[in-house]
Amino acid sequence: MKREMPKAFRAYFILLGVLAVLCILAGIFWFAADKRRTPAEPRYLLKDSAGYLALYAADGSGPLARYDIYTRLLPEADVLALQQGITVQDEAELQQKLEDYGL
Repeated sequence: MKREMPKAFRAYFILLGVLAVLCILAGIFWFAADKRRTPAEPRYLLKDSAGYLALYAADGSGPLARYDIYTRLLPEADVLALQQGITVQDEAELQQKLEDYGL
């Protein structure tokens, strides 16, 4: 004798399956949309200015601020990067970079 599942259980499992498929599709869509986003334009530029760390606008105008951090005391890789200019996206990243340089 074969026992059949009650109709309520079948409806529940079908609904659960449909919800699982919808969640998977939503996740795929979200990841695909996330990859299409372009990174935000940088707002600031950290550069060396006469031996000090200075903050410039993204277009290079400025300096907007000059910090009491001697660039010659930083590691060579940082000095070379600062001579080229380090882009900064927002204030939070700026604060993190300044803390990294010892401010």
